Amino acid sequence: MSATPSSQQPVRPLWRPWHWLPLLLGLAALIHGGLLLHGMAAGVDVSSERLGDLPLMLYLPQLDASSQSTAQPTVVIAHGFAGSHQLMRSFALNLARNGYVVVSLDFPGHGDHRAPLGGNLGSPERLTSLLDALSGAVAFAQGQNPNAGLALLGHSMAGDVLVRYASEHPAVSAIVAVSPYLSEPVDADFAPNLLFVYGAYEPEMIQQQGRQAMAEVAPSGAKAETTYGDPRDGGARRLVIANGVEHIGVLFNGQSQREALDWLDVSFGRRAPDQPPARPILTAGVGLGWLYAGLGLLAWPLSLLLPPMASRPLGAGLRWRKLIIAGLGPAVLTPLLLWPMPSDFLPLLIGDYLALHFLLYGLVTWGALALIGALPEWSEVARASRASTPVVLMMGSAVWLIYAIGGFGWPTDAFVASFFPPLERLPSLMVLLVGSFLYASADAWLVHGQMGARGAGLFTKVLFLLSLVLAVALNLNELFFLVIIVPAILLLFFVYGWLGFLSYRRTWQPFLGAAASACVFALTVTATFPVVA
Repeated sequence: MSATPSSQQPVRPLWRPWHWLPLLLGLAALIHGGLLLHGMAAGVDVSSERLGDLPLMLYLPQLDASSQSTAQPTVVIAHGFAGSHQLMRSFALNLARNGYVVVSLDFPGHGDHRAPLGGNLGSPERLTSLLDALSGAVAFAQGQNPNAGLALLGHSMAGDVLVRYASEHPAVSAIVAVSPYLSEPVDADFAPNLLFVYGAYEPEMIQQQGRQAMAEVAPSGAKAETTYGDPRDGGARRLVIANGVEHIGVLFNGQSQREALDWLDVSFGRRAPDQPPARPILTAGVGLGWLYAGLGLLAWPLSLLLPPMASRPLGAGLRWRKLIIAGLGPAVLTPLLLWPMPSDFLPLLIGDYLALHFLLYGLVTWGALALIGALPEWSEVARASRASTPVVLMMGSAVWLIYAIGGFGWPTDAFVASFFPPLERLPSLMVLLVGSFLYASADAWLVHGQMGARGAGLFTKVLFLLSLVLAVALNLNELFFLVIIVPAILLLFFVYGWLGFLSYRRTWQPFLGAAASACVFALTVTATFPVVA
């Protein structure tokens, strides 16, 4: 690693009086987003329940005296593969605000469920495991609200489970299937009212399943946002394409929320299609946008309080020619080398492959840095890192990591998806942490450094995503669900790329941002992907 001439030494950013402005704006955005998210639960009593290993969330509408004597319809809500009850929170609150008794669940192996998901993909054992959990949630819901109508709402994998359940249980009056994966066709004799909702940016192969089910009742060609059949008689169907969203965004989309409520209200004869709902539709997307924007903006002035961690900017500082060589190597080699290798060494479905992908990608990146002579000279790094006392360095690093992980992780776990995994997953978390830190540290050293190529961080992150796409293309049957989480990985890259940039320009130490990114990737993967038997 060559020394940088002192005449070109950058100036470390310092706190200035005008930094109070982004600090106050960030706090205002954070508070505004939190109030919006908190306000979604107005008029709803929310409680957590557990039946054995099965975790449940109960949403009860706060009714006036005239409505308490009338049995309110019950809706059981189920998440998709690698999901949790938090992902379905917007649907649950909007329905409960409008008078429905709602119960949502975590499937086996997902979220806070203590039991693993049984069987293999598509096996009868796995379907039985999912159906048993759904049956338990339905029984609980009906016990809370006896003699009321029953509807089901589910996302992705749950769509298939709900259709299978309703085929055997005539008490189900209506289904809302959001971006469902269907293992079998839905014929014209299927009795419950059935609404399909897809995101406009979802793969055509997923949307096509819904169109085939619609063709059963509209042989001449079904049109979107057109109801076929009379919901009051049962067996009606409708297909909606939500604008501007994909497989996950569809869950937080106002159009999706409105169509689901309209479909259930019409199915239970609660109001006519052209009448407005009793209470307006609220979506978590706006509140989350303000909250995350506030956290990101706050990080800017807060980063200026970090102690210096190096006497000069550390990192490879590569120009484009060497950067392309060091970046392309791991992007291409990692999926090719992992293609023939087994990846079921962890009880995390698909998460085990991601652990290997992170690990090997990091190792190959470090190897590429060695080949081009850009490895750290650790003695020189140690000398440059004596910019503060060890206690100050440790305290500054700890506070930054707590903010980067907890500040963004807590609202994610509360309002979006499971983020902090149960303690039973600690061994998997540690394995993933090793792999993700190898990747994040190698990438941080690769893209940082004075005189390096502009846009290096964006370039390497795009290559990593393309590497995952190549891995899916080589093993589509086992890794298909990786395509679905690419937008989530892209969001993590954006957020933690920003935090890494802020911490580096203040500390000149690339490994602080790498540690935050590694912890977040390890937590996210461990908490998201299901535990299998």
